[in-house]
Amino acid sequence: MATSSGYPGFDAAFGAEWPDTPIVARAIPRSDLLNSIRIQERHQAIAKTVGLPMWAHDAQMDVPDLKSAIAELVQAGLIDYDEDEQFVRINGWFHKRSGPDNPNRVDSVIADLCSMDCIEDEMLCKAVSELAVASVKRSLRWKEDAPGRAQLYGSLKAFLAEVYQDHGDAFLALLSAELSDAPATVSLEMKVIFPVLNAVQEPSEGKGSERVTPTLREHETRRRRDLDETNTKKNKDEKKTAHFSDGDELLALGQASVSELPRRGVGPTVATLQSRLVQQARSGT
Repeated sequence: MATSSGYPGFDAAFGAEWPDTPIVARAIPRSDLLNSIRIQERHQAIAKTVGLPMWAHDAQMDVPDLKSAIAELVQAGLIDYDEDEQFVRINGWFHKRSGPDNPNRVDSVIADLCSMDCIEDEMLCKAVSELAVASVKRSLRWKEDAPGRAQLYGSLKAFLAEVYQDHGDAFLALLSAELSDAPATVSLEMKVIFPVLNAVQEPSEGKGSERVTPTLREHETRRRRDLDETNTKKNKDEKKTAHFSDGDELLALGQASVSELPRRGVGPTVATLQSRLVQQARSGT
């Protein structure tokens, strides 16, 4: 790319002279430059005109070779590439060591994603889905009473709701696809954070579905179940005790009635008066 010294103020601004002879030269097809610089949206036109050549320079490749490499990476499923904005998303980025490992970093990544107005919708939804699933998966390694869990879940809940409001079912489908390979415990936690998933997400058959890992949600469910069972047993015992108490009162009342019979003037029965023992007593024999 030929250069000239006609850049007024360059020397004063950078304290260096603009060389007439380029230090590095990269071949850029004339048609690429014309097609990009003529884009009506000027921000996109400038970014596309200078972005790819700069990227090729950093990669120490010619622009055609860089384009071929990008196409191969996209075809292999390693990256998503927005050609208009020259934006690259590395698939699986948040699942690897680069993923956020605490709620503050998650908040920082959320802020970055919210500021990316130029990113295409599908790429943004994929990034959000991967961030949410990877963050929840990492949080399951924390201690059960880790204070950061509430912050993480709160941040993800608000962010997922906002993205869903903006992108609707398209985002929901991508989030469900991201969960399809996640452990069952992650799916359970995601449904707690984002209840809309309960309407579309089937029970996960992904990795770790046979492994039982106690989670905050599971412990809460067990606690409520145990509490319900305890209350049910307590109610049954109280009813049983009340029944016995009523029986005791009836028995006591019956005993009192028998003991009070003589005082009430109730005499012997006719059968007793006609008995042989009474007849002998009367005759004195």
